[in-house]
Amino acid sequence: MNAESPAEFVDWTIAAASASGLLEELPGAEPEAPYLELTQAEAPEQSAGHLRLWRGTATGTIDRMVYLNLVAGPVNTRLLFLFGRPGNTLPHMHAQTVTFPPDGIVYNVDLLPRLDPVEHFDWFERVYSGLRRPYRRATGNAENSCAQAPANPALAVLMSPWGIASQRTDRQEFERVEPQLREYIEHYLELAAAPGWEAGDPAAQADRDAQHLGLFFSDELDPRAWTGVYRVVGDATGQQIKATIATPLSNT
Repeated sequence: MNAESPAEFVDWTIAAASASGLLEELPGAEPEAPYLELTQAEAPEQSAGHLRLWRGTATGTIDRMVYLNLVAGPVNTRLLFLFGRPGNTLPHMHAQTVTFPPDGIVYNVDLLPRLDPVEHFDWFERVYSGLRRPYRRATGNAENSCAQAPANPALAVLMSPWGIASQRTDRQEFERVEPQLREYIEHYLELAAAPGWEAGDPAAQADRDAQHLGLFFSDELDPRAWTGVYRVVGDATGQQIKATIATPLSNT
């Protein structure tokens, strides 16, 4: 059984992505500080976590990486995204863990599709064929809550059928599934390091991407998540967090 904790899994993912040479971290107001320090809306003297932001290199396929560590009392949400450049077709990678006492956890990982599967089936084979075995190992075990139907189908339609997403579960399940989550991350970084993600019409691809992310991060499709963010840090900071996650750092 793997003994990695949710925090260690996210730290490993950040380290692996940083080691790829495709990203450089953007500092905050102070040197070595996170891009955005977060405080509790009702108690500004108390930390609510932080947001870190990385910019993709000019010649790379990744636009940005964003890590949100949101602390609300005993509940800790760790949300990580790696985004392809807006005008290319590299999938976006999404990973999340939410931990709460005494031993509760929710986790998910997915590669978000950026093309239509009927028109671009070869793209889907390239992106997802390497995930078939880890997906089956995770979801084929009936003891794992990720074998169940998605909790929010309205949001799941904007994701991929290969996503691994749990219901409310425990640390023991996470330890069983964590090796497969790592395989997803490793597969994504291999894709990001490879060429061949050019779009036929980069401007149209960027427009589609903006529409996709606008829906994916909408309050209407994921009200519980965003209401929780606003409750912790306030509406203005919550909107700033959302804009930082969803807004590309490059134009192509």
